[in-house]
Amino acid sequence: MAEDMPRSSKGIPPVRLAAGGLIAAACGVWLTTTVISHMSPPTGEPRAMAGALVARGRTLLEARRLAAAYDCFAEAVRLDPSAADGHRGLAAVAYDQGSLMQAVTHLEHAAALDPADGRPWRMIGHICRDLDHHERAVSSYREALGRELAPATRAEVRVELAEELLALGDAAGALAELPDDTPGGLEPLAAVMCRAEAIWITDGPEAAHRIAEAVADRFPDDAGLLGLQGRLLVDQGRWQAAIVPLERAVDLDPHDLATLQALATACDRLGRTDDAARTRSRREAIQAALERLNTLGRAANADAWNASVREELAATCEELGRNDLAAMWRHAAAQARSRVSATPRDLP
Repeated sequence: MAEDMPRSSKGIPPVRLAAGGLIAAACGVWLTTTVISHMSPPTGEPRAMAGALVARGRTLLEARRLAAAYDCFAEAVRLDPSAADGHRGLAAVAYDQGSLMQAVTHLEHAAALDPADGRPWRMIGHICRDLDHHERAVSSYREALGRELAPATRAEVRVELAEELLALGDAAGALAELPDDTPGGLEPLAAVMCRAEAIWITDGPEAAHRIAEAVADRFPDDAGLLGLQGRLLVDQGRWQAAIVPLERAVDLDPHDLATLQALATACDRLGRTDDAARTRSRREAIQAALERLNTLGRAANADAWNASVREELAATCEELGRNDLAAMWRHAAAQARSRVSATPRDLP
């Protein structure tokens, strides 16, 4: 392997503020199409009241009124601890606020109350993956695969499991998990890239590059695939050939640390020392910003209603040019501020 050649790609941490819908789909949250006005309190038996509160919470969550949705879901769970959809709603709020381990707690409650459903376990796997808790992600994906999932979802989860096994260095295990048959016939890019990176470990960069190159025409503008092709070429010592895909990958995703490191290495080997120095300086600045994001993300994870941490996260995302993530964090901060007048409490 070429000197300083990273296998894995690491850019902006994949904090997924889901706007309610992503986690809802992944967890099977939505249970009713009833729309209940949030102006009138529900009355009746506790279980019926809890159901009405969950439906109201859904409406508020879809409107991105996270603090109000939280109150509805929390009251629903208080009235009926067996309300799986109340726990799913609390998980959605915690996730959208960036309090990921609190989301995991509620997903575990939901999974226990509906043990046949694999979707909450899949979402737990996603969260653990995002937090670099790879062993727990592996066990969660395995739990999901042992339960009910749609066929297409099951194929996706197998790829996600393979990616986590690869992150743990188990290339053979990753290859064993990748599906042989893909719904629709064409292997998705995530599976191709996972296969290529695993083959890189087991069979070397030339074999891995053939896999990546075979799908290049299908995904000509994918930064991850271009970066992988470039890193594989660097590992073969094909410095000049690596420059084009690496520079294109950096244009598409300027925050990928592995791609920037590979580009600096290729420039060095070609005698482009000034370009290499600029690329390394750029990488160091991005790495420092990403480390700030990680530190702030841990603080956000610990406290779902800390507005100032979320404002700092938004500002750091703006520094990195990620205005989409900045807007999500600012919305989370606004929701946290909306609870200031209420009695503060942790998510249950």
